Parts: sequence; structure tokens; C-alpha cells
Amino acid sequence: MEKQYTAESLKVAIKALEAKQAEEKELLREQLLITYENLKPINILRNIVKDIYSSDNYKQDFFEIVAGMTSGFISKKLVVRNSKDPILKLVGLAIQFGMTTLISRKYNAIKDSIVSFINKFLEKKEE
Repeated sequence: MEKQYTAESLKVAIKALEAKQAEEKELLREQLLITYENLKPINILRNIVKDIYSSDNYKQDFFEIVAGMTSGFISKKLVVRNSKDPILKLVGLAIQFGMTTLISRKYNAIKDSIVSFINKFLEKKEE
């Protein structure tokens, strides 16, 4: 047998469903605002940087890449400067690529050499 509903019980059920709908609508609105904030480009970039700095492996890789690219760019600028010569620009590009690759692969050895050089320099200065 089907359950009999009274008008009053239906009104109470409708009110309960409307309250539940209003609550879910507010939760959905809040989640939409959170999603909107997370999808802003600056927040995406901030989250990527935070992830890089939170992981030691990513941090090491990040510094290796930045060091390699920076050294490659500087070496290219030293060779090419403001030249308009396409051959010189091509040579500069090759030097940039080579330096970037070299520094990225030998980052730890180069870093240790620089640190030891600085330490020796500081020790001499203290004496």
C-alpha cells in the first residue's frame, strides 16, 4: 500500500527540501569562489613555486635549471653583445646552449668549487 501524505506533512517535507537546497546552494557558491581564486594565473604560479620549494628534489632541479639558463644567457650576451651579425648570433646561441647544458649537468661540482673558493677567500680575509 502507498503511504498517505497529508497536506501538512507535504508542506513540512517541502520546507525541509528548500532548506537543504539553500544550504547546498551556499556550499556550491563557496566552492565556486575557491575554485575561481585557485584558477587565477597569479595563484597558479604561486602554487607551482610553493610546490617547487616544498620538495627538495624539485628545489634542486629548479636551481640547476635557473643556474644553467642564467649562465648560458650571460655567456651569450658577453659574446654577442648588441651585434646584428647573424653568424655571431648563431655562435652566441650555440654558446648559450652549451653553457646551459654544462652548468645543468655539472651543477653540484661547480657549486662545490665556488663555495670552496669563497671559503678560501673569506679565510684569507679574516687572517
